[in-house]
Amino acid sequence: MQVKVLGAAAGGGFPQWNCHCACCTRARSGDPAVKPRTQASLAVSADSKRWVLLNASPDLPAQLRDNPVLHPDPSGPARNCPLAAVVISGGDIDCITGLLSLRESHEFRLYAQDFVRGILQGDQVFNVLNPALVQYETLPSTQPVKLRDAHGAPLGLTVESFSVPGKLPLYQEAGRDLSQLVSGDAVIGLSVRDDAGHTLLFIPGCAFVTDDIRARAAAADILFFDGTLWQDDEMIRAGLGTKTGTRMGHICVSGENGTLKALADITKPRKIFIHINNTNPILCDDSPEAELTRKAGWSISYDGMEVTL
Repeated sequence: MQVKVLGAAAGGGFPQWNCHCACCTRARSGDPAVKPRTQASLAVSADSKRWVLLNASPDLPAQLRDNPVLHPDPSGPARNCPLAAVVISGGDIDCITGLLSLRESHEFRLYAQDFVRGILQGDQVFNVLNPALVQYETLPSTQPVKLRDAHGAPLGLTVESFSVPGKLPLYQEAGRDLSQLVSGDAVIGLSVRDDAGHTLLFIPGCAFVTDDIRARAAAADILFFDGTLWQDDEMIRAGLGTKTGTRMGHICVSGENGTLKALADITKPRKIFIHINNTNPILCDDSPEAELTRKAGWSISYDGMEVTL
């Protein structure tokens, strides 16, 4: 299995267009220790020819241009792309907006749970995805599904979705208190396995680590996990918002209730943070927080990062 990080940042990308926090300022200045990143997405392939997209970020057009393995084949039809399928892990804007950029007469199979399918098929804007070309496929919970392209050809990968603690998308929050925002359907993790048995876990959004997540992580070969914030009140401290990570449905990296501690004894998989917010100091390679993260056995993803299993 080949894995390419198309985007490693949280919503808004990095540097965020309207932010001059310390991290964004360094990234915007061209500081080599602070790499710019687009919004979170992975591309996975079993044969290096046909690729499956995990989430379609708003930055998808740029990500497709920046990765030659996803470029059209000059010997093929006038319009072609090795992108064969898309799997969606949630209904947030940074998971689905890129689908609108796949409207230019490209065939692919789209996998999503009923919660996300309801959002996509209930919004007229997403009708730009021609049903004659884009095949919708329901992604059942905790049931493995062999991924196929638009014509039904197997892609050599099997995906299983599973529930992850999270909340409703921001645009569905109106008039709801915190207790009503938590949903067992709104956020899922994805387990992707190739025919050789290698397993990748993709969990870009997670409110806290459950026993199920721990068990899945312990059995996986590689884990891409929610690295949104370093500390729970990070955005409040920076003067950039009023919500904690908990309120946004994201576990923090550090602290007694953070990911580093929660998964400290899970050692089998290569552990990589993804969906990293622009305020998180681990985006700066030379920061104490980044060093602590690396010493704890974690990698920090960046656009263009490649992993082979």
